[in-house]
Amino acid sequence: MIFEEVILNTHELKDLKTFYVHTLGFGFVKEDTNSFTVAVGETNLTFVLTEQEKENPFYHFAVNINEDKFKLAKAYLSERVTLLKDGSQDEFEFESWNAHAVYFCDPVGNIVEFIARHNMKSNRISSNEFTMADILCVSEVGLPVPDVESAVSALETDMNLPLWKGDRTIFQPVGDEHGLFIVVVIDRIWLPTSQKATIFPITVKIKDKDKKYEFANLPYQII
Repeated sequence: MIFEEVILNTHELKDLKTFYVHTLGFGFVKEDTNSFTVAVGETNLTFVLTEQEKENPFYHFAVNINEDKFKLAKAYLSERVTLLKDGSQDEFEFESWNAHAVYFCDPVGNIVEFIARHNMKSNRISSNEFTMADILCVSEVGLPVPDVESAVSALETDMNLPLWKGDRTIFQPVGDEHGLFIVVVIDRIWLPTSQKATIFPITVKIKDKDKKYEFANLPYQII
């Protein structure tokens, strides 16, 4: 599935806009006094100013890149951001996912991942540089929940979404490699940080999906 739009809350629009448009180079789409949107491949990523003054929302999301550009993407990011590390390790291989990833934080603490999924062949002729054309989509959105089993069962039943690896109890991706809801139990640590998964409002629009869904007692909705 393709995430057509992902809408997240923030307490700081100006710094985020500068970061995503000027530092990373994502395409600017639109803005108003309370939000802005950038293009992340096929996905519009929107940040909305939160009305909760004491709230400091942060999220985990991942971005698919052309799988043959991982090293070039890492070099591109290394010139612009500080890559997150686990000890001395600043790139991560997921053998069971056949993928490589790097992580960094944006100015408000969102944990962003660039992931090269080697099951998905690159969508254009290779070159010796990494450009925005190598950005494919937002492919993961973290959804912390109190009960993983009940949340993923509802997504299976009500949205007809498949499970993709995971254990159904602590960590369970739902969807496919183009678009995954990463359903985790609250307070689980987001790799490769010490940040505990915390619930903040999330809205996602799935391309070519007519069904809508709101999570019971959680600020998440699929529109």
